[in-house]
Amino acid sequence: MSITERLANLSPLTVIITVVVLLVLRFALLKLKNPIAKSIAEIAESLAVAMALVFLLIRPFVVQAFYIPSASMHPTLLEQDHILVNKFIYRIRDPRLGDVVVFKAPMNATPDVMQQIEADADARGLAGKERSDYIVNESKKREKDFIKRVIAVPGDVVRITPGYVLIGDIQYSHADLRSQLSDMAREDGDHKVKLEGSNVYVDGRKISNSEVAAAFNDPNAKVKVVPAKVYINGKALNEPYIAEDPDDAYPGGRSLVDPKWIVTEKVGKQRVQEVKIPKGKLLVMGDNRNDSNDARFWGLLSRDRVLGKAMFIFWPLDRITWIH
Repeated sequence: MSITERLANLSPLTVIITVVVLLVLRFALLKLKNPIAKSIAEIAESLAVAMALVFLLIRPFVVQAFYIPSASMHPTLLEQDHILVNKFIYRIRDPRLGDVVVFKAPMNATPDVMQQIEADADARGLAGKERSDYIVNESKKREKDFIKRVIAVPGDVVRITPGYVLIGDIQYSHADLRSQLSDMAREDGDHKVKLEGSNVYVDGRKISNSEVAAAFNDPNAKVKVVPAKVYINGKALNEPYIAEDPDDAYPGGRSLVDPKWIVTEKVGKQRVQEVKIPKGKLLVMGDNRNDSNDARFWGLLSRDRVLGKAMFIFWPLDRITWIH
């Protein structure tokens, strides 16, 4: 973690101790009746006031800086982007469709952390209630901040159909396409494959069906492109912000959904399963759909875990922009 990140994540106790030290220094220096000491005392007072305002008022309740540690929100957010998060807005309204939100991830979203906590408990020789209390307390301390996009809110009915390409009679996923079409990706690109309409795009470049067939060593095969769709209340969602359309169906496949939230609806002549978002829950997903650990796989997010709305990229300088 960089110095900037360490400063941005100072604990309240550290801030309070620092403010007290600065104020004690301020009063001690004023007693010296020396112009230089007076100047230093004024600086100490200003720093104390600034730290108290920023870390004890603005950061907890208004705005806070976060940094992006992973690729799950490509192309909207890149690794090491530093962003400002509005922590006040959700005190007056609920998250809406399309909001990019920062939240405390539930522990089942980070099983490696839970495994480490349990291993630590065992190493300490804890058992029974003492062990349970230790795990609960440590879980709260070690919760990680995630950032994802709100795809559905309470009352919405959601289903996702997966994206794939048929070459002849064989179905291929995005991973297959990335591998076989890698020579067509940009050198500075992410090698992402997006299916739109009847077309395949690699890093934004349209690849013809004949090129796709040839890449799979079957140049005469018929190619059928089936883009993934996210349906909200029966209507396909327009998602220009995603890196790739998803391979996974929802509900179904690898998804984790409480059975009581699954409903069956008639779509055309078929009956399909969908997820009805209950009160107090949100479906959040990463824009990098096939490389995102999100609510499809660890369950709907509780509203009370949301910390704020991502508003603005402020670092690096060439990435400064509003977040949409």
